[in-house]
Amino acid sequence: MIRRLTALTAAALLAGCGADRLNIPNFNEASTDQPVDRPLLQNLASGILAEQRGGMLGLVSNVGIFGRESYLYTSSEPRNTTLFLGTFPLDNSGFTNGQWDPRFRNARNAIAFVRAADAATFLSDAEKNAVRGFANTMRALDLFYVIATRDTIGIPTAIDIVNNQPQPFVTRDSAYRFISGILDSAATQLTAAGTTAFPFTLPPGFAGFNTPATFRQFNRGIAARVHVYRGSLDCGNACFTAALTALGESFLNAAPGADLRRGVFHTFSTASGDALNTLSAPVTPDQLAHPSIRTDAQLQLNGTRDNRFITKIRSIATRNAPGGITVGGPTDVAFAFYPEQTTPVPILRNEELILLRAEANIGLNQLAAALPDINYIRTTAGLLPPIASFATRDAAIDALLYEKRYSLLWEGHRWFDVRRWGRLLTLPLDIPTHFRARVMPVPQSECLTRSTLPTELRVPRSCP
Repeated sequence: MIRRLTALTAAALLAGCGADRLNIPNFNEASTDQPVDRPLLQNLASGILAEQRGGMLGLVSNVGIFGRESYLYTSSEPRNTTLFLGTFPLDNSGFTNGQWDPRFRNARNAIAFVRAADAATFLSDAEKNAVRGFANTMRALDLFYVIATRDTIGIPTAIDIVNNQPQPFVTRDSAYRFISGILDSAATQLTAAGTTAFPFTLPPGFAGFNTPATFRQFNRGIAARVHVYRGSLDCGNACFTAALTALGESFLNAAPGADLRRGVFHTFSTASGDALNTLSAPVTPDQLAHPSIRTDAQLQLNGTRDNRFITKIRSIATRNAPGGITVGGPTDVAFAFYPEQTTPVPILRNEELILLRAEANIGLNQLAAALPDINYIRTTAGLLPPIASFATRDAAIDALLYEKRYSLLWEGHRWFDVRRWGRLLTLPLDIPTHFRARVMPVPQSECLTRSTLPTELRVPRSCP
């Protein structure tokens, strides 16, 4: 990856502006002989989270458009529609090539964090394992977002932090196996941390998951998500079974009255140097919802729409894309669930974990075992009547995708889910010139950098 200034440097600058803070080491090239103290460890952890938070906002917006959940109808920028929905193949020189450089940069940051902690003589072995478990979980999560957006293109997984040399692409299956391995290693490291505390403070969005033991539950939830993805693609029963095991070690709770929103979130604030939630209407009022969310919402017994539609969607005056109906379709709905500029954005919630368990059981063709979880979410979150039974596995998949669509609406899932289960063609085309994207392209800068390298280091199948 091309070397860039990291978010860690920015985080260090924001932590204090005194003269003693202006000599910032290059965390991209961290070495074991750099002086390390606890404030520096805090800056490293905060930087990783800040970079990942920014990437999450872009992910939700980008894959929301691809998955026909959202539009970005900025009056002065028609390319938010034309390049995402109406230009095939996708342009890899900008707009649709996100979720690349910052994700790899952050994976390097995580490796640098571990190296710094390993060199810290003031940390106990348990604290070093806590750092390793945290950093590797976040590294795996960044790589997950990259392979989920690139799918069959594959991605590089190895990172040369010493010489900064490009590494070869690996297949989709290899990438997911690598990510699963990192998550499993991180879980072992978090267990080895025992009852010690993290030698840094996590933000409020990690409340309840801010010790190595509780953070491990978050790790296992992400591991289950990865296993379910793998199971629906290449791995099959072995990965669906592994997902159930991981879910058993997560914070999944399907007891009556369980908090479906309990989980881990990216948080925002109006404090100087912090960030606002750009998915919220007060910050970006041009983020709009796709009208199919209304038409596809099922009905409660009283004739009103799915409660998730009622609580998450609001009506607006009809808007169209810049350029009119020849560019995009009209919509009269927008999102209501990021109402404030500091509303948190979910990374992983209990509601998703319950649906992941249903998905793993459907993958194993254990339809009777999946039904209670589907109905729990359906009746609790949607206030919809329960399903009596699944006639076929395909019917169960359709029911699962409906529940995931409305329970995880605009949280960054639908495009991936319909593609994994072979339902990509169910996404609507608003006008005849639109198309359904399958993968995001590798950025042009990456293609050009690798174009003169040996064949094994070039980008496969995605560069002009």
